Amino acid sequence: MTRHLIILFSLICFSFVDKPRDKDKEQFVEIRGKKQYYLSKGNGEPVIFFITGLGPTMDDFEAIQNKLSKTNRVICYDRAGIGKSESFNNERNLENISLELKELVDKIGLDKPFILVGHSRGGPIARYFVSKYPEKVSGLLLIDPAIPEYRWKKRELRTDKEKIEFDNYYNSFCSDSTKYTATIRNESKHTSTTDSSSVYGLGFPLNIPITLIASNQITIDKYSKEEIKIKVELLNSYFKINPRIKLILTDKSGHYIYDTEPELVINEIVSIVNKIKTSGK
Repeated sequence: MTRHLIILFSLICFSFVDKPRDKDKEQFVEIRGKKQYYLSKGNGEPVIFFITGLGPTMDDFEAIQNKLSKTNRVICYDRAGIGKSESFNNERNLENISLELKELVDKIGLDKPFILVGHSRGGPIARYFVSKYPEKVSGLLLIDPAIPEYRWKKRELRTDKEKIEFDNYYNSFCSDSTKYTATIRNESKHTSTTDSSSVYGLGFPLNIPITLIASNQITIDKYSKEEIKIKVELLNSYFKINPRIKLILTDKSGHYIYDTEPELVINEIVSIVNKIKTSGK
């Protein structure tokens, strides 16, 4: 009798205890013998997958990921050689990075199309990935995406003396081992060279929602106003490729829009989610 009462008491007490929540899946997967680090939060479809810019780890998106994970599953990762991910002994061009991303996606079992969110160099990576694996992507959000030809157009504005300083600044990302890791130097090299030819002519898919959020903030730099004009012209040229693209320009933020205007980024991601759900894809 006493034993039965103990069992009954235990069952009653257990029923009033909250079940432990699923912990964030922060883990490694192995790709070609190298550990690659990723984090998965929340539940719900479509999944939202984040790609960082040149150098930062996946923690860069933490604030907006935390909010979005309340309604959707969000995934972020450290590219090879960045943060906790081991590096590969290969060129850090768009082809290799996209192939590695595809292997990561397959390893973690993403079998339905997902939304890609890319910042800075994450923009060209996202564009290249969706061109290679269109069946994997249901929506695209690019946050102040890198435009390979933009750098060279900015260079043309400067005097010969200023061009030397301009080149030295950008070349330091490729050569200064005291400040930048081998991976960052390698990625930076391709940002200045092969990215342009890899992205040129890719276009944008016509069958998925695509939004670009870009900064048109003018700074005190004497070339800022002209540079922004060039940038906006380049972004507007995308409408010739895909007139359905949604372009949002903000003068309230610099390059890191998701830090200064997180709600803007979140709202646009939610808008893409809703469009996907409405379309039934």
